[in-house]
Amino acid sequence: MKNFIGVVMALVFLRARGGKPNNGYCLQDSCFTLHAGTVDFNSATKSCESKQGTLMTVRTTEVNDGILDILAGFDGHVWIGLIHRGDSCADPSLDLKGYTWVTGDSQTRFKNWKSNAPVCSQQCVSASKDDAKWTERLCNDTKGIKGYLCEHNNTNKCERLTSKSTVLYETSFEFSRENLAEVPNLSNATRMDLGTKHICLEGKWLDAPWNCEVYRGGCEHKCDKKNKTFICTCPPGYKLGNNAVSCEKTQHDPCRNAGCSHTCLPRGNDYECLCHQGFALDKDGKTCKDINECEDERQCLGRNVQCINTIGSFECLCMKGFKKEQNTCEDDDECESAPCEQECINTVGSYYCECWEGYKVLPEDKHKCERFCAHQQCLAVDCDPNIPSQCNCPRGFILEETPMGLYCTDIDECDMLYCDQECYNTFGGYICSCYEGYKLSGTECLKILEGSDTTTISNFTPAPTDAPTSFSAGVLLAIIICIAAVILLVVCLAYHNMKCCGKTDSINLDKVPREVHDLQQVNV
Repeated sequence: MKNFIGVVMALVFLRARGGKPNNGYCLQDSCFTLHAGTVDFNSATKSCESKQGTLMTVRTTEVNDGILDILAGFDGHVWIGLIHRGDSCADPSLDLKGYTWVTGDSQTRFKNWKSNAPVCSQQCVSASKDDAKWTERLCNDTKGIKGYLCEHNNTNKCERLTSKSTVLYETSFEFSRENLAEVPNLSNATRMDLGTKHICLEGKWLDAPWNCEVYRGGCEHKCDKKNKTFICTCPPGYKLGNNAVSCEKTQHDPCRNAGCSHTCLPRGNDYECLCHQGFALDKDGKTCKDINECEDERQCLGRNVQCINTIGSFECLCMKGFKKEQNTCEDDDECESAPCEQECINTVGSYYCECWEGYKVLPEDKHKCERFCAHQQCLAVDCDPNIPSQCNCPRGFILEETPMGLYCTDIDECDMLYCDQECYNTFGGYICSCYEGYKLSGTECLKILEGSDTTTISNFTPAPTDAPTSFSAGVLLAIIICIAAVILLVVCLAYHNMKCCGKTDSINLDKVPREVHDLQQVNV
């Protein structure tokens, strides 16, 4: 009797967690549940904790295979329980690259990184059924996020029932599955061919009817206690089936082939389909469809709160950029997690990054900064004290020694003939354009066909390099002179050979290979 009282209390506690999962799976002493919702990593973590669990840890290949099973029919990325605090740049060759599980440890026998690049700032991890690789992203990023995976301890579990037909398990974590490998404690099972019911209690299966206080003893209609035993009873016009739990109508049963999604209620010779809480009948009068409770603005009251619809229920969560403080959603100071490389400016519900003087925000990554010079020449910085000529210059600039010291001088890329026709040099880059009647494709000018696009200008910025700029403008000029000398030598040799063969009178410079007539004058 004490065991059943404990079961009743545990079931009441589990039902109070709210937010039924979309799917679930049990393996290796753990159960994993899928929950839908466009939430950030912090909100997903708190939601799992409210369900007495954590975000899912994927430490083995078998558990990773379970993700694909759980996400079947579910589109979008989901959060898993990996986080990088950003307090150091760990060796990317490590299994978890400096990440830790939300449980606080970094033990694993499995890794599935999409990128092997090192991480030096706070990042979190997501996965999807279409791309099971671990994808790193900002922890407050919700783009493409459709839900999260929770993990729960599966103690006192039962092995699955032996049956020649399908067995439906209704688990204590509020998801149902057929032929579940490991069954959580307090779950009940139905053999579909016989209709018999069973309950998992501390690792052992009990046949229905059991104590009437738990799942109504497994009875289809009503459970009664007689003396020290429990029996199932049926309403008038029905009799107890051979499985001792289901009721069979003693006369014509209009619900037998009704096809109701959830519950069928006889109405004389007719029937009425009913739905569970959180669902409503569709137009066919049989199918139960989920109610979007979030359409009612009264469901989640308060400022900065959003309603997240789930199958059969809903959740009230803080909007992106806010966190729950007692019973209200307050601004989350994202700058506390140091997402920016240099300066972080917090705003209500968000933040943005700024750079120190002499730097600018990278166009491709708004969290990082790069050296910047808005003039033809800027003083060189970040020089190696042991090797003065080793300094970092902004992209598109070259280190040059002057009487005033070391300076970063803008490279005139137009001298390098990058553009096919017209070229305009800018500080740190260049602009290609074409003559009238041509259109630009990269740096090449193509003849415009009738009805084609007529874009003629394109901006280019030299690609950044990881190594410091350590050669001068004089060295660059010397390289150009050497190339010109080699080309001139080729022309002379060609002329000499033709003269020896008596063909100098018929030399046609238009027939010289392209490498020759592409010669450009070089001023030394």
